[in-house]
Amino acid sequence: MEWLFERMIEAAAWVAFILGLVFLCEAVWMLVQWFINRAGEDSTSFLVNSGQAAAAFVASALALGALACIDRYVFDIDDPK
Repeated sequence: MEWLFERMIEAAAWVAFILGLVFLCEAVWMLVQWFINRAGEDSTSFLVNSGQAAAAFVASALALGALACIDRYVFDIDDPK
């Protein structure tokens, strides 16, 4: 059962990493769209969407860090290296 829990933690860390990359790309893309359409009607919505994606990126990075700490201090603490 411990093996399964460790694999689930590692899978969740990979999901958080991939989602972080997706959110980072979305934030950059929305920021570029805002820069292109600064004078347009939807310019503020691009900026808001970019901010939301950046916040989601930070949240996924924090989740990745928490999962890495769980993996290190719960499962790998007694490995002599």
